[in-house]
Amino acid sequence: MTNGSFRGKPSKSHIIWTRQTRDGATNKQFDHSHFEKWASHCGFDFEEATRVDHDRSDEPRTQYRCVFTWGQIEGETMEFGDEEWSFGNQKTPRTFIELDSEGVARVKGWTFETVLNIVEMRHKGPELLIKTASGDKKRLNGRKFVEDPRERQRDGG
Repeated sequence: MTNGSFRGKPSKSHIIWTRQTRDGATNKQFDHSHFEKWASHCGFDFEEATRVDHDRSDEPRTQYRCVFTWGQIEGETMEFGDEEWSFGNQKTPRTFIELDSEGVARVKGWTFETVLNIVEMRHKGPELLIKTASGDKKRLNGRKFVEDPRERQRDGG
């Protein structure tokens, strides 16, 4: 996948799109800087790192992650001989969409986690409108990923 240019970009809201070349081959484009600007504009956190995600590839890829909500991993205590070691709480992404440099995404919601091969993604306000390689269409509303639906149920909402 190549870093997207504005030449051939279907609209200003597109983050990922696929173009067909003259010989019929397809070329996936990814405007990761636009993805970061969208996340920032909507008030979501954005991270970029290179790592291996074995559900998507065995090779390291650059990961672009929009974090909707952060969670905490509880600290642990470990004993080694007469000594006790404590590891503190760690902030970790709770709900997010993470795109790799090949346009394959990991989406983690409150009750699910999935991997999608995205061929087209654009935004409409805080929503991401996604088309996958298998032809499925998904609508991911970032605002709904911020509020835990289990909290609403406990509060009577």
